[in-house]
Amino acid sequence: MALTEQDFKNLPETGIDPDNPGKYQALLDDLQGNILKGHGRDYTVDLFVQWKLDCIPVAKEWIKNFTKGYVTSAQLQADESRRYRDQKVSGSVFANFYLTRIGYETLGFEAFQIPKNQPFTMGMQYEAIRTYLGDPKVTDWEVGYQQKIHSLIAIADDNQDSLLKFANQITQELSTIATVLHQENGFILRNKDGQVIEHFGFVDGVSQPLFIKRDIVKAQASDRDFSKWDPRAPLDLVLVKDPNGQTEDSYGSYLVYRKLEQNVKAFREDQQALAQALKIQDELAGAYVVGRFPDGTPVTISDKPMHPPNPPNNFNYDQDITATKCPFHAHIRKTNPRGDSVRNSNVNIEEERGHRIARRAVSYGEKDLTNAPTEGSGLLFLCFQADIENQFNFMQGQWSNANRFVKVGVGPDPLIGSPQGTQHWPTEWSKSSTQDYSFKLWVKMKGGEYFFAPSISSLKNLP
Repeated sequence: MALTEQDFKNLPETGIDPDNPGKYQALLDDLQGNILKGHGRDYTVDLFVQWKLDCIPVAKEWIKNFTKGYVTSAQLQADESRRYRDQKVSGSVFANFYLTRIGYETLGFEAFQIPKNQPFTMGMQYEAIRTYLGDPKVTDWEVGYQQKIHSLIAIADDNQDSLLKFANQITQELSTIATVLHQENGFILRNKDGQVIEHFGFVDGVSQPLFIKRDIVKAQASDRDFSKWDPRAPLDLVLVKDPNGQTEDSYGSYLVYRKLEQNVKAFREDQQALAQALKIQDELAGAYVVGRFPDGTPVTISDKPMHPPNPPNNFNYDQDITATKCPFHAHIRKTNPRGDSVRNSNVNIEEERGHRIARRAVSYGEKDLTNAPTEGSGLLFLCFQADIENQFNFMQGQWSNANRFVKVGVGPDPLIGSPQGTQHWPTEWSKSSTQDYSFKLWVKMKGGEYFFAPSISSLKNLP
């Protein structure tokens, strides 16, 4: 029996259990991995592909064979994770295959067979979208992203050498039927405590919507309960019906991909200047910018890092409604207001929670944490959602960029808000006095695109 609308709106209390999937079996078998849960590999290679128009029949055969041989389902991902936990047996190369709207058209799909989300249809280069997101002109993007991208082939592994060899093999196989426009090599960056971080040095990916039982149970063990913030999410937050799926439970997801370059040296200097202006500790200034200390401690909970084994996530801003501890403009408060918009913008909590995204970012560039690069390093930002316009685009355009969210004069998100402006910063933690400071934007968007993650059955049965 096919899953119902209610199955997608109401996740089981403990989430989906891939070890005992029950009615979700067909969904997990046909859904690409990395959507409901990150793939967990240390290294990634992303190949941006443009199919040659005179080779489309051969290209389709290649896609079918690649899917059958390598594309990882959500169920296989879970099975390999369990084998690694139980037997320390490493999984196979993890692979995904994504299409743009132009990619669908190039492969011969009819209009009714192409996913319909409006930003996906238009593409990230579309002028109205580019302006709304505050992105640079397309001519300022890296050359590979300025082209008409048809597909993204994403592969990941724990062995970098093996992964790069496999990427070279794919590139050679594609040489007669496609052009590889661009290649991105990513990796997981960790601090000395083994925590996943980004180049500015802050723990990354702490607060994610959770769908899988193991993740939910782990979160409950860390936070005891979900009394202040429930990370669980319904499937309809990230999944939509695949119009070309071959089963009743064939689903896919929209992927936003953005390359974000980070000027680490300038960020740290600006952070120090902010600390001096406010006459506070440097680490507290950084926490005001991000909303957490580098170790993940939320600044709304403490004015000092607590060095927890697992960064707290069971918190909201009910005890900080005037933002004397965590500024309204802090990155994590802008992008996940945890009830702020309910108090200040007259929306209900489910509407606010409906803007969440499933974030799957990795780093690129410099791996030595003692260095402070000014260019060539940053984040390969990936996120999945059911509605780009209502999720990533809304979050960037209506929350991060907005001077008026969550209140008039709050200022933009100092980490990713564009264009930048002046924010009001607490001069003393938990006190009402503030000082204006214009934190500069040290993250530069270098290019990106919108993709759809088709069901596996649709890729194996291209028309």
